[in-house]
Amino acid sequence: MIKKVLGLFVVIAVMASCASKEQKTEQANEQEIAKLTVDEVAGDMLSHVDKEIVIKGTVNHVCSHGGKRMFIMGENPDVAIRITPSKEIGVFEKELEGSHVMVTGVLKELRIDEAYVANLETEIAEGVDNEAFHDHSGGKHDETEEDKDEKKAQIEAMREKIATSESGYYSQFWVEASKFEVKEYDHNHDHEGDHDHDHEHAEGEGHTH
Repeated sequence: MIKKVLGLFVVIAVMASCASKEQKTEQANEQEIAKLTVDEVAGDMLSHVDKEIVIKGTVNHVCSHGGKRMFIMGENPDVAIRITPSKEIGVFEKELEGSHVMVTGVLKELRIDEAYVANLETEIAEGVDNEAFHDHSGGKHDETEEDKDEKKAQIEAMREKIATSESGYYSQFWVEASKFEVKEYDHNHDHEGDHDHDHEHAEGEGHTH
């Protein structure tokens, strides 16, 4: 009987130890993810490329063309970062405009050089939509597949940027979001106790606010 009791204590101790280690690992992982403002990320894009970050800002535009792009700004309204949704998120709703959000995702970089632009022209002819056409300098307007004249103008602008760059290319950046939360807060106060709405749900589910 004593041996059985001791054996039970050992099992409980091992389980408690494992649970404690898992909790510490989760806490360490959370601490490793940088929590940044739009202005902080925009000021040093390259250091965050391919890294998971948490970025907070105000939604100033959601593309009505499928809800696949959202732009968030920080203190400077002229600086915005593009956010694209994961399959789990699905789409962003137009009603999000004006909301304060906290986005978790990976910062991506697209390098645009002459070879890329040449391929882009082929895609235009084939009617293929391309992510390069959705870096709207703050996201204040939508582009459509039918607006080929505007796309051609963007192609020329791309070539001008490439010509003036020392590296032979320039970069576009965006965050591929794995989840986001709507945050209700005052910019002048601490955000720790803010009420939030979690938007981690399967593709196809409704987004309620």
